[in-house]
Amino acid sequence: MFRLVAVSAMCLGMLSGCATTQNLVSKVSSSDTPLAQVLKERSDLRKNLSTVEIRQYFNNVESPTAAEVKVTETGLLDDSVRSIRTVYSFKHIQDDWKLVNTKKEYQCNRGSNKGFQTNRCP
Repeated sequence: MFRLVAVSAMCLGMLSGCATTQNLVSKVSSSDTPLAQVLKERSDLRKNLSTVEIRQYFNNVESPTAAEVKVTETGLLDDSVRSIRTVYSFKHIQDDWKLVNTKKEYQCNRGSNKGFQTNRCP
């Protein structure tokens, strides 16, 4: 009888611990991650017919203080532009991710420079 009560109490304690852990995770993690903010701002990416690659980078695995989201669009209708890469830079300030800079870069089909550049393609 004692074993049955002990096992029941242990199971009840474990189940209530899961609910508490879920509450803590929802308070600590925000839905406004850098990636979520970019997707909210760039709703056109879901309808765009070009190929889109989205990458999110953090400066640290634990307790990151800076992040970058790179959106690369390829297969555009403009024959002079091979790809457009938009780089969004974020800082973690007071438990929230703030967008601090946006940079647009172009990869051209023409010319000697085949890498990304900040100047528009000729």
